Amino acid sequence: MNVPRLVDHDQRRAELGEAAIRVILREGLAGVTVRGVAAEAGWSTGSLRHYFRNQHELQAYVVQATTDTLRRRVLPRVQRPRTASSVVEGIATIVEEMLPLDAGRLEEYALWSAVVEWERQHPPEGGSVTWNDQRALYRQCIASLRGFEATREPSQATLAHPDAQVELWAALLHTFVDGLAAQITNTPGEVSADTAAQLLRSLLQAVPRARADQCAHQPRAESAAQAAQVQRCRD
Repeated sequence: MNVPRLVDHDQRRAELGEAAIRVILREGLAGVTVRGVAAEAGWSTGSLRHYFRNQHELQAYVVQATTDTLRRRVLPRVQRPRTASSVVEGIATIVEEMLPLDAGRLEEYALWSAVVEWERQHPPEGGSVTWNDQRALYRQCIASLRGFEATREPSQATLAHPDAQVELWAALLHTFVDGLAAQITNTPGEVSADTAAQLLRSLLQAVPRARADQCAHQPRAESAAQAAQVQRCRD
């Protein structure tokens, strides 16, 4: 008696997502078709349509899988403890995780570009998820440079900071990093990794520190590192 083999549908969808990511890295989002992903995964198109009725459903799933992949790859690097010679240097090493300075981050930039392309074609309710995630990161970075402590709740970082200069410089940093990443990718012979690092640090060094009374209005820092940042503002 033949026993039917149990199929782990979540696992099979995950395999499709991985195959689609490989297609994105070769061909961009336009290559994510039912036929193209089926061929990459070694499936028939009929089998793939059991999970996704059309290309739109497939691409929507792939974009979410890509976003999850980027978060799994980038967030641990951004959040890891750092020992740096200065706050500027520490923040620079965080922001550099968003720049395509090596093969791995170049892949991540290609995946991010595919997500952005999808959001451009299908604007999400509430605005771009990738844009908001990045602005939240840059807002936290600038707040630390200004002398404020990090936001306790990650969701709060998506809200405007009460300090107008944090918002201004977060916007400048966001625009700068996006432009610098595009130059590194599109004209690599003109902008080297060393040049990019120098330009980034020059911008971060230009961020003005907040006045002592502005820092004093912030809640008590939660860690020694955050306390040191607040103390810099008070000095």
